[in-house]
Amino acid sequence: MGHNWSMKSRMRSHSHRAIVPFLVLLLAGGAAPAFAQVQVQSLAAPDLFSTPAAQTDLGPDLWKDTAPDIARDVLPRLAARPLSPAFADLALRVLATGATGPAGLGNDPDLAAARAMALIALGEARGADAVLDRAPGLAGSAALSLAAAEAALIKGDDDKACRIGDTLTVDRGAGYWLRLRAFCQARAGQADAAQLTFSLAQQQTRDADYARLMGALLAGSGEAGPANLRNGVNYALSRRLGLDIQAAAGTASSALKPVLRAPSDLSAGLAGADLTAIETSDLAFLRQAKGLAAFIEAARTASTSIRVLAQADAPLRDPVLFARAALAAGDLTTAQAIRARLTQDQIPGATITDLALLDALLAAAAGKADNQVLDRLVELGAQNGVKSPAQPAALLLATLGGTMSAQARGQFASFDVGKPAGSTARLMLLDEAATAGIKGEAALLALAVAADAGVAGPGPADRARIAKAFGRVGLAGDAWAVVVEGLLALQLAR
Repeated sequence: MGHNWSMKSRMRSHSHRAIVPFLVLLLAGGAAPAFAQVQVQSLAAPDLFSTPAAQTDLGPDLWKDTAPDIARDVLPRLAARPLSPAFADLALRVLATGATGPAGLGNDPDLAAARAMALIALGEARGADAVLDRAPGLAGSAALSLAAAEAALIKGDDDKACRIGDTLTVDRGAGYWLRLRAFCQARAGQADAAQLTFSLAQQQTRDADYARLMGALLAGSGEAGPANLRNGVNYALSRRLGLDIQAAAGTASSALKPVLRAPSDLSAGLAGADLTAIETSDLAFLRQAKGLAAFIEAARTASTSIRVLAQADAPLRDPVLFARAALAAGDLTTAQAIRARLTQDQIPGATITDLALLDALLAAAAGKADNQVLDRLVELGAQNGVKSPAQPAALLLATLGGTMSAQARGQFASFDVGKPAGSTARLMLLDEAATAGIKGEAALLALAVAADAGVAGPGPADRARIAKAFGRVGLAGDAWAVVVEGLLALQLAR
């Protein structure tokens, strides 16, 4: 027993002598350097681009090799400038994708805020809210906090927006925060404080709609006037006052459009209705829409009744317009059904060129490179000269593939489809990004060109260049969408 005890005692003594130098060295930083490094090394800040706003088809390597300065330049533009529908859809998917950010930008709060504000501007406040919920340092960034507050207000979460304003530690005296704070104080029953904050806000920036709504809230009675959907604060005030949100649709910014009720499916209610009256109404509605974006919105609104008219198999007074509208609304089946019945030589309200343009639109919408349609466009473009929309239509359709006959190539070579309006430098870099397979950079450069063009979108020359690049870089679906929209724009311009 004594021997055993002695052995254990020596083991304990030896163990103690071994541990003491290790602890001394560890505390002094001279031993076990790997362990010491783990203890003192702080965790890297999470990448602010890695949280998705929605699931997309673009993948986690979207920003691989993207030039940081291109991202810095383009992302803020996407919140400030309107885009045509096809490019808005691309921008939304690019911004919603969860992916490691461009080099050095993953922890840039201003750029993360630009991403969030662009998501909000494109109608994805819920996605922006989800992204910002996981963003660190919100209270120390006025830009991130503003995006988070707007997203919360648009979602209808006024409590959350007020908490964001309360916890903000910088730039608290800016006009936006004063307007939000006055609203939050009023809803909390702090009337005197709200009145003072409201006065300070109006001294900084006068906003007639905000002043009208906030004044009514503070007064507690009286005529507030109509609701206003220009921004999250005005929307929150309108809700608080119980105003008719749907009646204010005309004031809705793109960020607030999603709060409006989507039209329900009216097809059941149209059964047995006066189809002649419906057709007359739809024709007037579609014809009054001015510009690409307005026509697409009108087409989507009328899509149910157009489908019912097509299914009735009755002659239409302007079948090409209805087919065009069906395609604008994304209803290829209805458009194809209308076109299938147009077999006679004389089509109401349409020329031979109109039919050729419609056929090109149908081919592009179906994702087909139709050689026969392409050759027909080239033939009409050669016959009718430089002012014929068949010339730029042939250019757009040709970017999607297909093969021209030798005769068509000879005619096509002489076409004048106009000069590019986009930056030559950006378009050159777009080509290079497509060749190198840098998908995120290619998308951003195309979106920069589109943002400069505005809500009508780029002209045919720029669209063709963009579509060609998209096809090479792995954005084939976007290439087709850009061409479809361009062909539609050509037909609306007639």
